[in-house]
Amino acid sequence: MSHKFNVTLQAQLKELRTLAEMVEAFGAVHELPSRTTFIINLALDELITNILVHGAFDEGVEPTIEVELGLHNGTAVLTVESNDVEFDPTEDTNPDTESDLLARGIGGLGLHLVKSQASRSSYVYVNGKNRLTLEYDTP
Repeated sequence: MSHKFNVTLQAQLKELRTLAEMVEAFGAVHELPSRTTFIINLALDELITNILVHGAFDEGVEPTIEVELGLHNGTAVLTVESNDVEFDPTEDTNPDTESDLLARGIGGLGLHLVKSQASRSSYVYVNGKNRLTLEYDTP
């Protein structure tokens, strides 16, 4: 029984459904709390959508997104790697979470939600790739 899986996605939003099913199956096999599986799928949906919709790719570069999900000492570890231009999603974006919803500017809340649900996060840009790692402690 593998304690992790890796997948390289096509640069298409339709890939999210298959990825979500893989995460659900992984969570079931490893008896992850349903909340953890849900949060991981929510993070993947937000991150991959942002990469495909807002990411900037150098001309002639085929977009690639690699996802790894594993378990290490009771912690679910999610890594998302993409070859778009350098962007650190762990930087503080200071989204407005206090104002009335209609008065707020658009954007920033998705990444805020992703980061706030993770126990820990780290980012590195290496070999022309963004690598975001999110850790989720499981009870």
